[in-house]
Amino acid sequence: MRYVVLPLLTLVGVVLTAVLWVNVFHLQPVLESTGISIKEWLLIDILWTVGSGLFSWGLSRDIAIWSTDTSLLDDDDKDHALMRMVNTLASDLKMKHVPLIGIYPSPEVNLYSSGPFPSRSVVAVSQGFLRLNEREQETLIYSELTKIQSCDNALLIFCHGMTHGFVLYISRLLAFFLGTSYRQTEGLSSSTYPEIIVNTITTFFLTLFGSIVVFAFARQRHWRGDKQVLERYGKTGLDAALTALQMSSGNLQHYDLFTMALKANHNPKFWELMLPSHPSWSKRRAVLSV
Repeated sequence: MRYVVLPLLTLVGVVLTAVLWVNVFHLQPVLESTGISIKEWLLIDILWTVGSGLFSWGLSRDIAIWSTDTSLLDDDDKDHALMRMVNTLASDLKMKHVPLIGIYPSPEVNLYSSGPFPSRSVVAVSQGFLRLNEREQETLIYSELTKIQSCDNALLIFCHGMTHGFVLYISRLLAFFLGTSYRQTEGLSSSTYPEIIVNTITTFFLTLFGSIVVFAFARQRHWRGDKQVLERYGKTGLDAALTALQMSSGNLQHYDLFTMALKANHNPKFWELMLPSHPSWSKRRAVLSV
């Protein structure tokens, strides 16, 4: 049911936000002056939003790999500790397909998983993540694999794509006029503060009601991952995993909203506090006191 309800709520939210601003700023005459009726503009809005979601969903694995400069492990790395760990955990979860495994160049302690299907997914860790002990690594990777298996990733990506894709070109254009590029050099995976602020403001401004749905589900996705960790590793395991992430949350790189929502570790800035993509540490730890 959620695979229908959440995308539908996101779409309705995006459309309602567009209708709101058209009425607030009295843009009907401007739109109709193009020779396209309001109903036709509404249809274009719907098609563009759904198309953006499908595009992001279909290419989500490749987008995540590219945006973080992830280097994938292959058969030559079969003895790599990370490769062995992921294969073992995937086997324990009875996953039919083991996701691609990668490492991206960053000192932050973080990891992400992405992909439209469990059979077309990737799980990648930062170089800083490899400093954690084996138990902490295993616990956090297990959480990401459960998000792949449950298709929470795919659902979030599709819904997030509907909001993110809707404003992508607008935010890039605004960032350009502010004297920034969406990615200052091809070799950089993180975004600059002006880009992040512009992208965040335009996303919330143009897709407000849809973003409320998306980020609510994004937070729920992390809670569901924590619950899976709790069931397998107990309170001690979950506490160790959250502590490992929280202690390094002040040393995170900055990414666009789409990539950021997929990462396990994120410390929201002041402009994100109204619609955070991750639960607060206190709320994530609340389950430990039950």
